[in-house]
Amino acid sequence: MKNVMSPCFLALLSLLVFPEKSWATLITYPAPPGVVPYQDYRVQVNGQALSVYCSGPAAFAHFSADEPVQVAIHSVVKINWVDIRPKSLGIKSVLKDNVIYFQLAKPCKISIEINGNIALNGYTQLPLFLFADPLEARPPRPGDPNVRYFEAGKVHDAGEIHLKDDQTLYIAGGAVVRGVVRAENAKNIRITGRGILDGGFLTDRKTLVALTGCRNVQIEGIIIHNSIGWTVFPKDCEGVSIKNLKIVSWRQNSDGIDVVSSSRVLIDSCFIYNADDCIVLKSWKGNDKYGHSEPGPDVRDVQVLNSVFWNQKPGNALEIGYELRSREISDVLFKNCDVIHVEQGAVISIHNGDFATIRNIRFEDIRIEDARHKLFDIGIYMSRYSLDRPKDERQRASWGQKGTINGVLSIPEGEKPQYAQNRGHIRDIVFKNIAIVDGPMPFSIITGFDQAHRVEKVRIENLSFHGTTIRDAHAGRLFTELVEDVQFLP
Repeated sequence: MKNVMSPCFLALLSLLVFPEKSWATLITYPAPPGVVPYQDYRVQVNGQALSVYCSGPAAFAHFSADEPVQVAIHSVVKINWVDIRPKSLGIKSVLKDNVIYFQLAKPCKISIEINGNIALNGYTQLPLFLFADPLEARPPRPGDPNVRYFEAGKVHDAGEIHLKDDQTLYIAGGAVVRGVVRAENAKNIRITGRGILDGGFLTDRKTLVALTGCRNVQIEGIIIHNSIGWTVFPKDCEGVSIKNLKIVSWRQNSDGIDVVSSSRVLIDSCFIYNADDCIVLKSWKGNDKYGHSEPGPDVRDVQVLNSVFWNQKPGNALEIGYELRSREISDVLFKNCDVIHVEQGAVISIHNGDFATIRNIRFEDIRIEDARHKLFDIGIYMSRYSLDRPKDERQRASWGQKGTINGVLSIPEGEKPQYAQNRGHIRDIVFKNIAIVDGPMPFSIITGFDQAHRVEKVRIENLSFHGTTIRDAHAGRLFTELVEDVQFLP
């Protein structure tokens, strides 16, 4: 039976300011045969049905358009209320007859949460991620010898996909590729499309996209889900652009993007939902991160912009560390991002567990909607990941620090000087326009290692909680130790 809209309901819809423009292009991507759709949601965009996928404790759907769209979502669970995140988009919805109606005015990535149900509340109804993509600019054509082309309407069991110089991996919208991607010492490579790279077939921990020693890399537009290990891993790379990537993973240690010993990296307009660090910067020399004591390549010129993050347990949303075995990690910017959930861990963390100097790091215009543990977690430590950690597992366990800082080792006071020589530095850190817009006020920790390895020059400018500016450490629930020059600025 069709749902006939009453005049009152049409009046409510008019409050959403639907435009009068006609639609130029709307592209939907039906799931290929062999993929079982998730049945608890029915999603329509401009009256066209979308395929809904399930990825562990979340569901997702996607489409592309070049004009605003009207969305209708029906849930099998009775809807009492709905949260559409990130809230900075200001999306207004109308609920009628257990259907949610709203408009998307531009490409965006949103989380639709029914009755407050997320992982913390027992999965009574999965959150639904809706990815509204822009149209593809110039998709490659089948038959190009430099393109690994995976066509729509199929599930492709690809295994390992190896990319060489000047090659493109293209996953068309409506294609699901079960495979891992590898590239070594390659230049001018692309991974693009509107399709899905699926790691659900893997049974042991393995990085889904591993790029080593590559130059001029572009990743754009695809969805990655069901990663069982680190998801995207550029190491010793230079010139990496990751745009409009969507990651939906839930298995433990499924880090989102691990930037290791790489420079000139841009991460822009992405959506990352995973169990462990969403974005993390690390550095070490060689292939074995515990096999070298000499410095690896520096990490520099990294920008993370305009993105949405949901960090499940454990890990952190925006992380630098622990393994930092280069001379410097410098010139890093996180800007205009929404952190919609941090289920455990910190929103922003710098864990210097080795000998690098971390400097000139800036976090600006970051909005936090639900962080139940830590806001800032900044420290110089010896950790269970450090190169000079005790080799004896029982000793590491006995030194393990319980409580608020995962992975940190509490060194007996008499033994601390011998470990100080391998500790690094953290200085010149700026937090500007950090806004906790919803949820509780998290606590924060900034701590050095000893007098010679203090955290130095931290600027906290316009930190706010539900619109009220926080002007000092007490109001900000900030604990500091072995720290020099921490300033709160209006």
